[in-house]
Amino acid sequence: MKKFFIAFAVAAIAVAGSFAQDAVADAMAAAEAAREEVPQSLQGTWYDKKYDCNWVFSLNTTEKALCKLVDASTGHVYYKFTKDNVQNFQQKNDVTSGVTISFECAAKNRKYVFNKSISGTLDLNIDIYNTSYEERHQATITFKGAQMD
Repeated sequence: MKKFFIAFAVAAIAVAGSFAQDAVADAMAAAEAAREEVPQSLQGTWYDKKYDCNWVFSLNTTEKALCKLVDASTGHVYYKFTKDNVQNFQQKNDVTSGVTISFECAAKNRKYVFNKSISGTLDLNIDIYNTSYEERHQATITFKGAQMD
């Protein structure tokens, strides 16, 4: 009878180990998929007064939109930045500097960096570098709200 219980225990441990490996693999796949999306802390609309436009960050699973640039007065969408038209997309979450998203857009000849610091303010720091004219637009843009378009 002892041998039966020992064999049963070994089999149970083997089955549990198999389920644990599947659970770990599923968790890793979910974490990878989450990294592909815009972080929750960069969801919303920010106003850039220099150009009278809004930067709108949202999760749009159909287009996998990173963000879009919208005329603040008319609502006209100037450009949608998606995973299909940006290069070198990077997302960093740092305890000291906050959330940073950066990417390049060859169609616009620009490099974009968006940083949401942990300072407690809802505003967003942007750094846009025009590679054609070697000009830089750096500003702190004002949070307008979390409503998504």
